[in-house]
Amino acid sequence: MTLDALRSLCAVVEAGSFRGAAARVHRSQPAVSQQVKGLENEVGHQLIDRGTCRPTPVGEVLYARARNILRAVEDLARELREFDETAVGELRVGTSDTTAMYTLPPYVRRFAELMPRIHLVLTNRHSAELARQARQGEIDLGIVTLPLGDPELEEHRLFEEELRLVMPRGHTLKHKRRLGLADLADQPMLLLDEHTRTGGLLRRHFQAEGFEPRTVLDSGSFEVIKRYIAEGVGISFLPASVVSPDDRRLATRPLAGLPRVTIGAVRRKGVYRTRAEEAFLDLLRGAP
Repeated sequence: MTLDALRSLCAVVEAGSFRGAAARVHRSQPAVSQQVKGLENEVGHQLIDRGTCRPTPVGEVLYARARNILRAVEDLARELREFDETAVGELRVGTSDTTAMYTLPPYVRRFAELMPRIHLVLTNRHSAELARQARQGEIDLGIVTLPLGDPELEEHRLFEEELRLVMPRGHTLKHKRRLGLADLADQPMLLLDEHTRTGGLLRRHFQAEGFEPRTVLDSGSFEVIKRYIAEGVGISFLPASVVSPDDRRLATRPLAGLPRVTIGAVRRKGVYRTRAEEAFLDLLRGAP
């Protein structure tokens, strides 16, 4: 029972197909099939249902143990590399496009100065996908919207994002003395997609307040929404950090009672922490 064979089995289970597994382990599909077949011959049981590519009951047991074995081997290799001061290491961080653009740059610069031999790999995904990648060990840290409540992940709260009403620079609401959700009832709204964590948070807030926005556009991109606000299509609620004071096309207003978005780091429980990972997380703990 080799580590390569266990990797192939885990890849099939996690990818849901032999073709996807081959891409994950950088082998040909026949090679992966042969590895899994060899395991089945060795244990005397079918491990993967060839019709569905789902693990059999015996396959589930072996997968769970193999996953822990492979993680332990990976952790051991990372720990041993820490003893080689000349080695070039790698830190894999997952984050959203927005956090990568607006929050991380100064911290990445400081990290590069602090640990110049560490290769930082940034992956841009939404929070749910980053949680999956952290669980599977595909990234070391995920910068996500909290809470996730995943029992396999540690959550580290970093900072809160204030949501603001964003409108074109010359909008009539810009100078209104008192402003509440009721004042926005007739305004065309550009909302974050409800499947994003911030979009879902806003919609739950609207529902609790009995507010029904006149939505004219949904988008999962802050940048898309900002562009359409500038074009006069409507107004929106966005994190304060994504609207630069230098953007002469947009104006922002605080609105009492809006929820705040909690940003944090997640990482898999029970694995070895490299110095690079701890250093990067320490830097992020100082984020605004």
